[in-house]
Amino acid sequence: MLRACAECRVGTPTVISVKRQAMNCEFELVLCGTDRQYLLDAGNEAFEELARIEEQLSIFIPTSEISDINANASNRPVRVDARLFDLLLMAKRVSAETSGAFDISAGPLALRWTAGSEGFSVPTSEEINELISKVGMEHVSLDERDHTIELDQPGMILNLGAIGKGHAVREMASLLRDRGIDAGLVSGGASTVYAIGHPSDDDGWTVGIRNPVEREERLTTVKLRDQALSTSGGHERFAELDGVRYSHVIDPRTGYPADNLLIACAITSDPAESDALSTAFLALGVEETREFCSTHDNVGAVLVPKPAPGAELEIMRIGI
Repeated sequence: MLRACAECRVGTPTVISVKRQAMNCEFELVLCGTDRQYLLDAGNEAFEELARIEEQLSIFIPTSEISDINANASNRPVRVDARLFDLLLMAKRVSAETSGAFDISAGPLALRWTAGSEGFSVPTSEEINELISKVGMEHVSLDERDHTIELDQPGMILNLGAIGKGHAVREMASLLRDRGIDAGLVSGGASTVYAIGHPSDDDGWTVGIRNPVEREERLTTVKLRDQALSTSGGHERFAELDGVRYSHVIDPRTGYPADNLLIACAITSDPAESDALSTAFLALGVEETREFCSTHDNVGAVLVPKPAPGAELEIMRIGI
């Protein structure tokens, strides 16, 4: 996904590429400057921030703040870190703006649809209705004065998997900018990439979007400058039963997998927002995504609808 620049600024150009495993994927930094050791030190500091964020957001870490929320917020207000609280506020806003197509409270649905491959079964309509009763940001109360959160339904599960990588990319990029890095790329796996500035030999960073069918091929490219690109698709993770694939991306409004698009990409200036919106666009589909972008300045999309049998993939660009 990342393309390093040929030279980065006046002086002796240096470019480094460093990687780290976190959040069940590979994060990568491409940083440009004139002092290699300074770039490495800044990169290591960014990775330390990534580790802190994973420990805070992961539902798989019992001591994380999200685990604390899921265990206790239906019984009492739970105070959270200020930056996490701001992320929860964003999640609630994006959920409202997308009419619930993005919803961090859809954890019970996601867990049911991603049950282990052995013994997987398609949920019944009765199961879906029961699970949906535990989903919805209207059940999540955020107190901006005390930075506390409450859940009004027992059994609710918040999962920041559809916004967490973007949040990590945003915080890492902010730290790098504070350290004086003004050209580079921050990538959270195949989920989100943020372009800091631009290489000196171009007015932006050229970022590739992978073909969801021919995985080794590049489907198209987008040029970014101080922007983020996030990609969601059901082809990455799924359950399979009787030859039918069921995407891990669930439409919280229906309780069933979002399957109108192969992939959905969102482009904004905020990596956390683009991460959330790419998931929402996958559920919204073409027309609702087009309507969303028409009413939100500086939001763009790249969509790939599911093709008819034997047809070529269609690439739809909206607002870019």
